[in-house]
Amino acid sequence: MSMLVHYTLKPDADHAAQTTAMTALVDGLKSEGLVGLHYSCFSTDDPLRFVGILEFADDAAKQTFLNSASFAAYRDAVGPTFANPPQTTQIKAIASTRD
Repeated sequence: MSMLVHYTLKPDADHAAQTTAMTALVDGLKSEGLVGLHYSCFSTDDPLRFVGILEFADDAAKQTFLNSASFAAYRDAVGPTFANPPQTTQIKAIASTRD
């Protein structure tokens, strides 16, 4: 199960702070040792737009991510800077060079 997440920051939001928060989220998820999760964050050519790809082994892994301390800290820190709620789309892998 995978999700594509798009979100845009408010015009006065700090792009660098968002990048720092994303890095802290990934570092936190790694330190929590969550199993069955792969998370990648991307900036775009628009400094206010970001994309995330979340891959979960199953529903339990997704719920573990949603309940993680790292995700809660990230959400609390950057949630107020979002122009709108993040938009999510369920996606399904077809092919990948990643193992």
